[in-house]
Amino acid sequence: MAISKGSIIDKVSGKLGNLIVYERNGKVCVRSKPEKISVPPSERQIYQRKAFAQASSFLVPIRSELEFGFSGILAENSKRFGKALSLAVKTATISENGVPIIYPERIRTSTGDLLGVVDATLDWQSPSSLRLTWRPNQFEGNGKESDRLFYLAFDPVTKQKWSVREGEYRKNGSMTIEFPWSGPLEGRFYHFISFYSKRKKGMEFSDSVCLGKV
Repeated sequence: MAISKGSIIDKVSGKLGNLIVYERNGKVCVRSKPEKISVPPSERQIYQRKAFAQASSFLVPIRSELEFGFSGILAENSKRFGKALSLAVKTATISENGVPIIYPERIRTSTGDLLGVVDATLDWQSPSSLRLTWRPNQFEGNGKESDRLFYLAFDPVTKQKWSVREGEYRKNGSMTIEFPWSGPLEGRFYHFISFYSKRKKGMEFSDSVCLGKV
């Protein structure tokens, strides 16, 4: 219903048939009401919605770690998480008989052009600690001795996680990871690793590597 505020022409606001009359900056404005168009989503759109919902459910528990791993992107944290989510749908989600299935081994916890981790191995030293080793490749490509390791362990069933953001330097070639829980923890977590560097232009990361469930 239109509402008169004095002059029926100059001071009208509200709905008037298919028009909406309102005042902005002292001027009377008129616009048409938006039409409601009901178009059923396509099969592809339905699949994409399911894929994004599934990937989001998987990634939300490790959102803060993803925001760190994608901090090489000069944007707000929400956009960094959005990039991680988009990559998960694109590279870690496979259609099986039309149903989107997440493959955790394909998830990326960081992305970037920095030289990645090579020849990494994991060995449990005790029920709650493990030894991570890699090849010190600081003299290859754009790798540097001072690049640091970013580590994340994630159990998608219990949503339990443990991360080390300021890990050992690339040059050291190994790191011991102590979990804050009593074991045995073997075979429960997916293990993700990458290198990062704080440089003049900001944070720079390598693409993460998943070592699987160890």
